[in-house]
Amino acid sequence: MIVVSDDFKTAMKQPVKEIQAFIDAGDFSIRDEDDLISFKISCESGLCKSAMRKLEAKYLGEHNLVGKWVTAGFGVKLASGAYDQLHYGSFLVMEQTVTKDTGITEIVAYDKMVNAMTKYEKFDIAYPVGLYAYTKALCEACNLELGNGSFPIHNDWQIERELWENIDGITYRDIFVQIAQATATTCIIHDDKVWFKSITATGERLTYDNMFKLKLEPMYGEINSVVLARTPQEDNVFKRDEESIAVYGLTEFKIENNEIVDKNREGAILPIYNELVTLSYYPFECTTEGLGWYEIGDHFCIVNDTGDEFYTTLFNYNITIDGGIKETLKAAAESKTQTQYQYATSIVKRLKNAEIIVNKQDNEIKSLVSDMYDEGGVVNQKYSQIVQDINGIVASVQNSGGSNLIKNSVMFAVDKDGNPLDWVTDGKGTLTRQSDTAALSSGGISGHSFTLLGKEVSQNVTVKVSTDADPITYSFSIRISKGIAGEAIVTLLNDFEEHEIWIKDGESTAYVEYEIKGLHPKQNYYKVIVSSSGGDGATFTDAMFAVGEYKSKWTQANGEVMNTQVCVSVDGITVQRDDGDYTVMSPQEFAGYTKVSGTAEKVFSLNKDVTEVKKLEAEDELKMPPIKIVPVTAGDIQGWAFVPTT
Repeated sequence: MIVVSDDFKTAMKQPVKEIQAFIDAGDFSIRDEDDLISFKISCESGLCKSAMRKLEAKYLGEHNLVGKWVTAGFGVKLASGAYDQLHYGSFLVMEQTVTKDTGITEIVAYDKMVNAMTKYEKFDIAYPVGLYAYTKALCEACNLELGNGSFPIHNDWQIERELWENIDGITYRDIFVQIAQATATTCIIHDDKVWFKSITATGERLTYDNMFKLKLEPMYGEINSVVLARTPQEDNVFKRDEESIAVYGLTEFKIENNEIVDKNREGAILPIYNELVTLSYYPFECTTEGLGWYEIGDHFCIVNDTGDEFYTTLFNYNITIDGGIKETLKAAAESKTQTQYQYATSIVKRLKNAEIIVNKQDNEIKSLVSDMYDEGGVVNQKYSQIVQDINGIVASVQNSGGSNLIKNSVMFAVDKDGNPLDWVTDGKGTLTRQSDTAALSSGGISGHSFTLLGKEVSQNVTVKVSTDADPITYSFSIRISKGIAGEAIVTLLNDFEEHEIWIKDGESTAYVEYEIKGLHPKQNYYKVIVSSSGGDGATFTDAMFAVGEYKSKWTQANGEVMNTQVCVSVDGITVQRDDGDYTVMSPQEFAGYTKVSGTAEKVFSLNKDVTEVKKLEAEDELKMPPIKIVPVTAGDIQGWAFVPTT
């Protein structure tokens, strides 16, 4: 609301009043007592939008104002005889028309939001940067001043990178709108500064005595659903109040393609929802006797002829002074939208996702289908993705398994000594690994198993502690094959609990799947111990530890892609031959190993810019400019010849 005195308000509500309008151009003024014929101030906006006031004026004479800044307002005569003034601020004159026959000049001017109506240019700022600090710098870049000391929400929301440089035709005002959406405000010019204004209760009451005409429509709201959308693909994230919807019906507020929050809509939506939920107002249009101080975003009470009260918010107005004063105040209902909620994503749960991301900044379109969950900070994910940019289309697929918390669960991967990676071995017995078609034919999935005889292997599995406030359930399963003789034991334990699968001597099993379900961890780990003794030992496959009340189908652990020849894990890539020779590519080394001598030894490696080899065989030549070595295999003298390179 424009700040005016109580005396000003009293004088403006009188049935008869004396008004003096003015336009000041610095070195001269145009006033209605001499040259000023009329002026009109108008403004249109909406919730989470921007507003720019327009000044239209007519006056006598040929004062040249085009391209100049002027100020405009009016005064009202008080009971004391003095005039009290209301100022609308500064306006830049963009058009001027002179009619020679009448000597009348007409101008069209706009408030300081006009500075933002220019094409955005990248400016110097260090990323990442908080949203408020970014907005302040953005205002300075277009010669404006930010009035807010802070934002109601997302004050420190991080902008990680330049967002707008490659978006053709975007203006500073377009970015102001996206900031208004991200902060659940409306962007206006007030006192010649940029303000991001929340809906503001003014305590004002506009009574029937001060209106000539009043039109009211059914209440808009309350808002009970907020949607952050990517259009036109309708990839949506939402939060809504089902109880409010049951009472008032659905009123949805949709924010589309907002670059500021797009990369983390789940993190952004709750504060926006909390600002907008329950917001309501009565759409209206009224003609007043002329007041002048109401501003975009003001929330006030309208009292009709029967004394009924209707609370509303102002989003449009115009005021005209042309000897008299006329004012129209208005608020329209926001356009109704309807999201297909069966295809949208609630922030309460996001396990499976299908989305198309249009990235104007990088000039690419990315479609993604994923199945993902976050368990104790470990993200497990399967996805397929297609990325299209100006250069072509790239498709990628990841099946990281993800749900298995046991690493190298069927022992595809071993170290140079043949010990299984990620497992601790104990005992003097034997451990063998093998491809296992019998396991596959019995319902197994991995096709690989390990056999223990008089030996124990163990691995600690990290889990999340289950509490009453945050309950979580895990399950374990494994397939075991064992003859009559001997026994097989699988134990899950920590300091507070112990669970066991025990196949006793005299019992046989052929790849039967055993499970321990309904685990509610009392500590943040389980030690998984697998052992066998006596007889021919026991064979184990498809060991699986996962979140869930019941057992899951076997998968590999997060980040693993393994088989009998190739192992891809967080430690790197190993490619192995059947005879035990293998090549390693990891952050520590790129090297080849062989067991030709009986034990694994390194036969080649890259050491920065030096390649080290144990043996080297060249078929045609060895070259090191300016010479090369070539074989001489015929004639009286055979051997090496050192010749110039060509």
